[in-house]
Amino acid sequence: MMERYIEMKSKQSEEEIAQLAREKECSQAADYSIKKCVSMLGAMDGTKEEKLKAYSVFKIPENREIFLSACEDDLECALCWLRSEMA
Repeated sequence: MMERYIEMKSKQSEEEIAQLAREKECSQAADYSIKKCVSMLGAMDGTKEEKLKAYSVFKIPENREIFLSACEDDLECALCWLRSEMA
């Protein structure tokens, strides 16, 4: 009986861990959305051509996270990074 209880609790904790991981992914997706990147890009001094190329860079979730994190620290540096990714 104790073994069944332990198995049940183990399965329950695995399900809870999986649920937390899914919630974290959803939260991160919202924090680093394409919409936020495009909005931030609009506040920068880039050309129209650069802005169009940047949209392709923003398709990759890691790039969005890097870009928005860099924007919090230094807008000019974030724009330089973006230009290097578009090259």
